[in-house]
Amino acid sequence: VPLPTASSLAHRAEISRLISPLRRVRPKIPFYDLAAHRIPTLWSLYRGLLKHAERKNVKWRISTIFKRNQHTFQAHIAKEQLIQGHRWLDIFIHAKQGDARRRALLDRYDRMIAAKRDRAEFRRLVREALEEQARLRSRPPIFKGSFIRPTFYNKLLPRLVPQPANISGMIYKRRMGRESRFANKELIEGWVEDLKMESKFEEALLGPWWGGAGENDWDRVFSDNPRAWRTPSNEKLKIIQAALNRDYGRLSSDYPPSLLQAGANARRLKIQRFTRQRARERCGEIFASTLKRMRQGPPAHILEKMGPERRKMDRIIRGPGEAGYTAAVKIKMGVKLKNPELWKLEDGKKEDWARLDRMEAEVAAENERRRQVASEEEEQDA
Repeated sequence: VPLPTASSLAHRAEISRLISPLRRVRPKIPFYDLAAHRIPTLWSLYRGLLKHAERKNVKWRISTIFKRNQHTFQAHIAKEQLIQGHRWLDIFIHAKQGDARRRALLDRYDRMIAAKRDRAEFRRLVREALEEQARLRSRPPIFKGSFIRPTFYNKLLPRLVPQPANISGMIYKRRMGRESRFANKELIEGWVEDLKMESKFEEALLGPWWGGAGENDWDRVFSDNPRAWRTPSNEKLKIIQAALNRDYGRLSSDYPPSLLQAGANARRLKIQRFTRQRARERCGEIFASTLKRMRQGPPAHILEKMGPERRKMDRIIRGPGEAGYTAAVKIKMGVKLKNPELWKLEDGKKEDWARLDRMEAEVAAENERRRQVASEEEEQDA
């Protein structure tokens, strides 16, 4: 094969120089992770749409669309969505500046979105309720350390929350079985008593004539072999009595040491969990139990004797806080604080007062600057 000539090599180099810039280069970082995409989209487009929408239903629709499209990873689809968003932003700005046609359009759109928002809210509530039910069905029962004491229907059992259906079904069936056994026992004992009476009656009736060879010679039925008649009933009574003995055995059964130790461990873990939760409450977290405790009040006969000021203090001392005015009220009412010295640090340590004052001045200056910028923007829009 002959070597290419110099002119051929030059021609190939020229073609490579012209085509190389046209070759597609795949970026190593996806576009949705680039600051050049995220900052303008979130800070300019999204915040601008929420700022100029002015209608709560339209704002809800904008936030819903952005949440739905936040996982778009195809560049051409994201480009179309961004173009649509900037078109909406221009409409919102013109409507805010007084464009009557666009304001009427947004008002009609707001009314239309209101019905859609109600349906979406209803679907959300139904979905959350179904998810909660599914979570409760799949959640393993919680052992808090208490027990179901031994009865005729069960030995010592851990009290689980929620209680498994098989335990409830076992207790229910044993209770129904015990009631039916007493009814059957009473019925069978009545049959046995009837057999005894029939045997005595037949013995008294046939006693003087039985054993002869005349025409008045009758065969015995009940008194010939009374034990054979009573044997099936007695066997059934033995089975019933054995079941009743097992019931008494469950009632007087011993407590397994391993189960008692598991209950002690569960109670210790429960106390540790509540201790951690109270510590988190004092740090500012609010739980469902916190709100429930804060909504509680004294008994009715005590509440009616309390004045408005006393009722206000009662509501305050039920909160988890231990600083500021809450701590002062709790100390006044004699409530024991977890950290009695905490409320004294509300203004900070004395050696930090100068630094705190300087930080407060910086925050006030920044807030004033932002207010001026916002007022200038409003004047420009007007």
